Amino acid sequence: MIQVDAEPAREYARRSATEEGMLVGISSGATLAAIAQKLPELPPGARVLGFNYDTGERYLSVDGFLPA
Repeated sequence: MIQVDAEPAREYARRSATEEGMLVGISSGATLAAIAQKLPELPPGARVLGFNYDTGERYLSVDGFLPA
């Protein structure tokens, strides 16, 4: 298990939207942040599968989700 704090999860959700065009929620942001933590340990050519199972639509009205 990889622990991910709330702010990195939100940041990766925002990055997903701005850099990849995928509006995902905080849970999916946490998945992406966990993968980013693990990447330096993986050998070249390794494959990683992550599930983005929520959308970010419901977070658009949550304070702190969108950049200020």
